[in-house]
Amino acid sequence: MEGIDPESPDASYQLFLRLMGLVDWWLLFWLTLGCIAVGGLIGWKRGTFWRDVAFAAAFGPFGWILSWLLPPPLPPCRHCGRSVTAKQNFCAHCGKPIASAVATNSSR
Repeated sequence: MEGIDPESPDASYQLFLRLMGLVDWWLLFWLTLGCIAVGGLIGWKRGTFWRDVAFAAAFGPFGWILSWLLPPPLPPCRHCGRSVTAKQNFCAHCGKPIASAVATNSSR
């Protein structure tokens, strides 16, 4: 706190400016872009690209962990486009058979 008067009304602002001067902003920028790129690769692999890019941008490497911990998106029904669970044989919305159920039943 050398050169900052603790009694001055803007002492906390001056201290803040000095602390921000210690940050290597270019390194922080490139590390953030790297985290976003890795988050995008994770999302591309799992089918949740934009969600994982947002997590990586907001939380950095912790966003990668969050991306892997959250379940992947549910597959849509071929006929009506609504989400269905993997255990269903028929769509709850339109009642038509789900493609994975038809494939497993025909292979038996």
